[in-house]
Amino acid sequence: MTDPDRLAFYDSPEGAEEYLDEYRKLHRKLSDRRERRILQRYFARMDGVRSVLDLPCGWGRYLPTLRSAGAWVLEADASTSMLKTTRRLHDPKPDVVRCFGHEVPLADDAVDLVFSMRLNHHLVDPEVRRGHVRELFRVARRFAVFTYFDAASLKNRLRVLRTRLGLTRKTPKNTLRRAEVRALARDAGWRVVADPMLFVVGSGHRLVLAEPADA
Repeated sequence: MTDPDRLAFYDSPEGAEEYLDEYRKLHRKLSDRRERRILQRYFARMDGVRSVLDLPCGWGRYLPTLRSAGAWVLEADASTSMLKTTRRLHDPKPDVVRCFGHEVPLADDAVDLVFSMRLNHHLVDPEVRRGHVRELFRVARRFAVFTYFDAASLKNRLRVLRTRLGLTRKTPKNTLRRAEVRALARDAGWRVVADPMLFVVGSGHRLVLAEPADA
């Protein structure tokens, strides 16, 4: 699970406001622009998506986009303050549920699309990271879109090297291997359609589009 201190702050009103302010910064705006370009390609191949789980929703950064095709969107987050913020910022107020990424209180195949941006790398325990991916495939019926931090990315390899050399006190990133994610998809009866790097140099995130193997 996420570091307890970080999770507690994220769950606080102050943490929710800080997260909202974070996306006013230039580097966040640049990564947001890159994400949206990739997602536009993904959404273009999705027809008839009528229900979406947005997990974690944060302050609803993607809610208008997910709603734009007429889909019902369930906003989900571990932070009650984030859920309150997204209901305050968006009209009509979305339906919300409080839950963790690896423990989703929905039935199998509950929604057409599960959308999970920038959560996996916050999960400290490797098994919880894998559990998060399994939950996405369990709950989704037609599509899964999510990010994870690639263990083989340049950013992570440099962090590991600098940590070993004592050049930083930062710990290595919370990662998954690309082959591991694809194996999780296969085990669930899914396949990875695309998984580009967000940025080759400045980011270690891969942005995955997956669908059932028999689609």
